[in-house]
Amino acid sequence: MRKSDATKQRLIEAATVEFATYGIAGGRVDRIAANAKCNKQAIYAYFESKDGLFDVVYDRMVNATIQSVPVDANDLPAYAARLFDRYRTHPEVLRLTRWHNLERNTPPPQVALDAAAEKIAAIRTAQKSGVITRRYKAEDLLELLLSMAKVGAEGSPESGPSNASPDDLRKTLIDAVKKVVAP
Repeated sequence: MRKSDATKQRLIEAATVEFATYGIAGGRVDRIAANAKCNKQAIYAYFESKDGLFDVVYDRMVNATIQSVPVDANDLPAYAARLFDRYRTHPEVLRLTRWHNLERNTPPPQVALDAAAEKIAAIRTAQKSGVITRRYKAEDLLELLLSMAKVGAEGSPESGPSNASPDDLRKTLIDAVKKVVAP
């Protein structure tokens, strides 16, 4: 790995933590540079601005989540469980998404819109084949599953105080999704 690639990677890793914790406005280039062990001018050289760095961090997070949690419309309970697992092991996903929604007045990256369209199409196909319910529009069903998968995730406002273990929450999620999608 070239030195510049290694520096960019350290900046992205430090910025992920910074932006997940403080958001875009609260994130500080001084802290990012210090945590990446480089000069803050590297941020401007590689990413042009703090906003440019956030865009790279957010786009990478979106891509990684899409790649690591593919939808299987024929087994939506397992999809929801994998998404739940991703949120638990990578709490920055929900945090960065919230900061993006709060501080940016822009749509999600095109890759996220494309992935959502593919998921909706897959759900429609499963509905037409009778594998899952037709009671709900595919778009609404996807939104419901995405929301359900967030419950209990670290940093999720929905998580609130609970005595349920992550394993219990995961089992409850799977059971609930099974009931929602049953034909």
